[in-house]
Amino acid sequence: MQFSSKFGIEKKSIIDDFRLALASRPVIIILSISAALRLLFILVILPSSPSEFGIDEGTYAILAKYVSQGLPVEYFPFYGAGLYNSMKSISLPSALLIKIGIEELMAVRIISSLYGLTSVLFLALAFIAYLRLLNKTTEELVSCMDRKFIILLAIFAFFPSNFIWSNIGLRESGSQFWLIVTFYLILKLLHSVGREQWKFATLSTLALAIAYGTRPETALVFSFLALLFSIGMLLINLRNFFPIIVIVLGTLAGQVLTSSTTTSTTTSTTPLTTTVARNVEEGLDSVKEKFLIIMNLENQRNANSVDAKSALPVTLCQNQQDDIAIVIKCNLSELPFRLFAFLFRPMIFFDEGSKNLELAALENLGWMILIPFSIWVSLRKRQDVVDRTLNFYLISFVLLFSSAAALHEGNLGTGFRHKSTILWPLVFILMIAPRLFPKSKREQTFFS
Repeated sequence: MQFSSKFGIEKKSIIDDFRLALASRPVIIILSISAALRLLFILVILPSSPSEFGIDEGTYAILAKYVSQGLPVEYFPFYGAGLYNSMKSISLPSALLIKIGIEELMAVRIISSLYGLTSVLFLALAFIAYLRLLNKTTEELVSCMDRKFIILLAIFAFFPSNFIWSNIGLRESGSQFWLIVTFYLILKLLHSVGREQWKFATLSTLALAIAYGTRPETALVFSFLALLFSIGMLLINLRNFFPIIVIVLGTLAGQVLTSSTTTSTTTSTTPLTTTVARNVEEGLDSVKEKFLIIMNLENQRNANSVDAKSALPVTLCQNQQDDIAIVIKCNLSELPFRLFAFLFRPMIFFDEGSKNLELAALENLGWMILIPFSIWVSLRKRQDVVDRTLNFYLISFVLLFSSAAALHEGNLGTGFRHKSTILWPLVFILMIAPRLFPKSKREQTFFS
């Protein structure tokens, strides 16, 4: 049984969703203010050199210029082809801007900012797609885009760290954008029929593949959980194979995308079939590497803490890397401390040392409210299968990604930056909650 047939959903196109979102004056105001602030931030506030908020943008800018010149990325002096493959959706469009005369650092900042701005719009579109799954009429759709929705959309758009990362030439906004787009398209897929299913399946597959070309590890967590939930829904009552096909093909395409080292400006005489076969083989090897990454977690987080001002303690418990049981036990023993650090540190009066650390500690007061509150809202009982499934999926993504990131990070600075990945699912959980607070007995007496 498909969601579309179950709820009698009237099919609506992506264009209809855009029109509905942009018909809301508050949404237009949020997007306009965000665009204006982004211009101010990029043109006036940010320095002409890599920002102290994200010094890596300097490396990404150099890579984009390297790509724009058609140079072989295998010989890129910083991390070789590995960095290029894990951020193609940033470096390739940035390279196009550089070709038309835009300076490389400005180019990566423009692409990052555009991703950040459009992420706000697509989060609103995802909310509309969710409402269509519930068979809401146009009038009901408009009424659901109420004050709560607008406040939460504004929180997402202007949450300090999320706003900053999405204006600096980093990968955070690109990764976030493509995950939200994939999420939106899969929601559209669930209530489509006939040719519409094939259209949204194709678009979802492409979006997921590109998500791998922005930050592969985050896309892998998203895909792994999406596949589990798709199989679970298939076994329970949803006779729809399309989500499973999308996740499998999108993941395979993503591995090919993140293993191919051919840039758009280089030419090759290698036959197409040979190139495709080689890329597929490299993609399958990439899958194996990602699933075996747990074997090297300790070395990675220890290396991540070197020379970091906010380094977490180095761990030495993982001595036998050929024994998977010992490796897993070691990492699980580290998880409680590191997960808390990832979610809630730096903390005021506890983590001091730099101005940026103190600013992050102030923002974490907001995270200390948002994270537990969103988890509580997601766990509340719901009668509707769509609500239960989406809430369970989103909170599972938050917890699994946070756990994986916590075990990977060796310092509070990079952990705080990567935490922006869980902002959109937390906000979306609150958006789709029927009521953020249960009715009091008095309200039930007079209004029930």
